[in-house]
Amino acid sequence: MAAPPPPMSARIRQLCDDALAHLVPGPGRVMVEQIRAKLAVPLTVTVAGGVSSGKSTLVNALLGQRIAAVDAGECTRVVTEFRYGAQERAEVVGTDGRIDVLPLARGRMPEQLGRPTEEISTVVVYLSNALLAHMAVVDTPGLNTVTEVNEETTANFLGITGREGEQTASAVSRADALLFLLPLLRQSDAEALRGFSKLFGGSSLSAASALAVLSKVDRLSKGGDPLAAAAPIAGRVAAELRGVVSGVLPVIGLLAETAQAAVFTEADARALAAVAAIDDPLDREDMLLTSDDFLNFQPLDLEHAQRVRLLSMLDLYGLKVAVQAADAGARTASAYLKVFDEASGFAALRSAVVQRFAGQSEVFKAHAAMSDLRRASYLRTDPDNLRALRALRSPLEKLELDPSLHRLRLLEVAQAVAAGELKLPEVLLADVVALTETADPHSVVGATAGRSRETATAGAMRWSSWENDPRRSPLESRLARAMKGAFEMMWAEFDGMAS
Repeated sequence: MAAPPPPMSARIRQLCDDALAHLVPGPGRVMVEQIRAKLAVPLTVTVAGGVSSGKSTLVNALLGQRIAAVDAGECTRVVTEFRYGAQERAEVVGTDGRIDVLPLARGRMPEQLGRPTEEISTVVVYLSNALLAHMAVVDTPGLNTVTEVNEETTANFLGITGREGEQTASAVSRADALLFLLPLLRQSDAEALRGFSKLFGGSSLSAASALAVLSKVDRLSKGGDPLAAAAPIAGRVAAELRGVVSGVLPVIGLLAETAQAAVFTEADARALAAVAAIDDPLDREDMLLTSDDFLNFQPLDLEHAQRVRLLSMLDLYGLKVAVQAADAGARTASAYLKVFDEASGFAALRSAVVQRFAGQSEVFKAHAAMSDLRRASYLRTDPDNLRALRALRSPLEKLELDPSLHRLRLLEVAQAVAAGELKLPEVLLADVVALTETADPHSVVGATAGRSRETATAGAMRWSSWENDPRRSPLESRLARAMKGAFEMMWAEFDGMAS
């Protein structure tokens, strides 16, 4: 029996090594070296979104520790990368290439970075955090939200202007996977959403590796379950972003951070017992009407500093959840944390990031590397390496045609859809979504071999018909062949199962 082919990343790493053997010092060699180095590091998940959309709060929840700065300050204005390292520290990388090493302040980001933010390229924080052994997490500056619906460019819609916007766009372009936080949407945001995919320009991102997050849904509803109230909004956004993101998840970010980041103590649980001791329904309603009401409610036997702390961790909705938990018998910090985690909606997001993204990290990284190598092969600013860079194209084409790498071709189709380069009728878009947003594309065509063969055959025929339309461009035809080939491969495998 023939040995199985080496992993995708190993084959692409070898392609980089072959190229480096012929590249002389210059921009082209630097690009290939960087591409090869990135194959050896964990998957990079970038968190982006508008100003005050809760990015750093969500990063803290993912990491399980309150490390990212959430208050306005220097750290929120620069790209911050969180990576694994036994020696915990922050490295401030300047635009001049100089690196300053700063200690963490009681496990938190330093408040001062030692130089003006305009002179900082990025801050890399090394933590001995288990999640970071499998993926790196990147926190980006907030994009300015605009209200006008007649802006001419997507950059204006999403606020990608100025240095901080450029930094965020650059970080997104380097991401293997993306979490994009959206505010609660107005009807006028539809145009901005249709331009959302422009963020992916120059990147390898596709819907399979991108999620949208509604991060502050606790402010959506004055009563009842805000996650339930957010469900129809999430459905509308998902419809707007079909083919751009693989899902839209509502999350109460602050509650998620409190549940995950080891900040809630037994002393806080005792403070909540005092809040729950106000048992008259009307008094409770008055106490939790606004933040000022809670801070100044006279019958509450709780110090001002404790009230401020509870608000900073829970906000008003979290306090209401805590009071209900106390009524149901919660007394200890662990009991409250379990309730907060469930009420935050964070479990679905955590599963998507840790299982879906990490589970497909090999294919995401390989796809990103091949996209980067393809761009490098067309580099025009390195005359000494033009021939060696051009020589990358032939082996890249062979890799792309290798049946074992068909997942990469599917991601290329999804990437073209996300970037707006490929416009598809609904039935074909559904095929792309189905085959690229699952770790096992075969699972979408049925459980039994006979039914699966019929489904795979129908899929191949749909794409063959679309490809053969004379109106198709060369790019559309090539991507259609990739989709048709995926269905044909599935048909052949299911046919083998039946025989």
